[in-house]
Amino acid sequence: MELEDIKSYLRIDGDEEDSLLRTMIDAGKEFIRSAVGEYDDTDSTAQVLLASVVQNMYDNRELMQSEQQVKKRIEYTFQSMILQLQMKYSLKQEEAES
Repeated sequence: MELEDIKSYLRIDGDEEDSLLRTMIDAGKEFIRSAVGEYDDTDSTAQVLLASVVQNMYDNRELMQSEQQVKKRIEYTFQSMILQLQMKYSLKQEEAES
């Protein structure tokens, strides 16, 4: 996903946040790579996960204690998507090896 895709997803019009968003995109891709083993920018599930991770980082820059339950639900969603990608990439690797 490109910066403009993320800005559209987050409904951000200006360019004041571009530097921060680029950092968050890079961190989100690294988060997915660390959790799954790779980041495939052509995989729609990976794209949605990246957009969601960036949104979570952007929206929760100042997470308050009372919002911890919301954060836990978001993390559960991320874990579910990560598991799906891990299984998909594992199967893809097994097919390539056989």
